[in-house]
Amino acid sequence: MHLSRLAIVILACVLGGYSTFSLAATEQVNAQAAEQNRALIKQVLELIDERKLDEAFELYAEDYIYHGPNGEVLNGREGIRGLWEVFLTGFPDLRSTVEDIVTEGDMLVLRWRIEGTHTGEFLGVAPSGAEINLRITEIFRIANGQLVEAWDQYDRLGLMQQIGAIPAPKEAPPEQ
Repeated sequence: MHLSRLAIVILACVLGGYSTFSLAATEQVNAQAAEQNRALIKQVLELIDERKLDEAFELYAEDYIYHGPNGEVLNGREGIRGLWEVFLTGFPDLRSTVEDIVTEGDMLVLRWRIEGTHTGEFLGVAPSGAEINLRITEIFRIANGQLVEAWDQYDRLGLMQQIGAIPAPKEAPPEQ
């Protein structure tokens, strides 16, 4: 069977158009998922800032895994709740600011900071009244509209220096 040139061109356009349509649809789905993931992390932080902890922790998977900056691993909603409670006890006026969000597939990178006043005990350190500003970089894995795993990095030494628990390094005298 011989196809006319016109039939070949029409077939190529239909098949080519289908491929373009499929690619565009996939890109649209990926963009929607990225936006949903961005909205999820913002919602979690807003709920924590509003101290609506029960609502916030419903957005974490029951088997959530947190990998901390010093190698610690916390498991489940109760593990991450305990970490947040330590921070909220030490810094009752704690508030967060999102600086950057990058998404790729089921992964989300969040660059954010927390600020607050050390007016409660924090990791055994008595209240100092010091203001803190802590920058954090965190990578989340998201599935089914919930946070399921995170890898967290922040300057714990710098935080302890900000509250006066550890002396800050002295500046070197100027060279002569």
